[in-house]
Amino acid sequence: MHDLPDPPLTPPGDFQLIERQPRVLFRIHSYDGDSGKYAADQFNDSGLGNARFSPLRCTDTGAIIPTLYAADSERGAIAEVLLHDLPRPSAGYIHDLERDLQSTLHLSSLFVLCPLRVINLTSLGMSAAGLAPFALSDGQKTIYPRTRAWALWIWEHYPNAQGLYWTSQRDSTAQAYMLFGDRVNVESLKPNRTHPISAYENDIVTLLAEAGAAIAPNI
Repeated sequence: MHDLPDPPLTPPGDFQLIERQPRVLFRIHSYDGDSGKYAADQFNDSGLGNARFSPLRCTDTGAIIPTLYAADSERGAIAEVLLHDLPRPSAGYIHDLERDLQSTLHLSSLFVLCPLRVINLTSLGMSAAGLAPFALSDGQKTIYPRTRAWALWIWEHYPNAQGLYWTSQRDSTAQAYMLFGDRVNVESLKPNRTHPISAYENDIVTLLAEAGAAIAPNI
């Protein structure tokens, strides 16, 4: 685990704001067909949860900053959410696949119609900011209050940033995003398709096998 300091008044270096061209992103999200919450392009404004970079609240007003997590591939989205708590190394780990398949989780694809201005939290971007390469994108839940503090600090100090961008630590072939809902025009996100997570059972099994994990028997 990398030591992560508290956010300073000014950063030791400069976070890099980069532009990512229009693309397709994939996200896993809970979806309730009756209430319509949360739709493929809907940001999470509940203020609930305990994620690496959310929930976030404005320091001055206490208002919730809506957020949306996504990845640039289906397997990246699956790895970031469903494989999030796999131990490392994960050889011999038994995963409760049935719990995933019976959940309200859905996998959606989104067309991003405009370029996104995001803070670069990849190893190069972190080096530019004077921080250890994976200090923000890696680590256990015990450091989440601190990583959220950094996400809020970035939101406060980089008003042109529409989100964060990093290499998935669960699947390094994928890039992950967290977007700030107050800075992304929802009209620039066009839902493409949404399927229950059960439609991706084979993909989940494949990723678990690649990680050396096994599946709990269905009793």
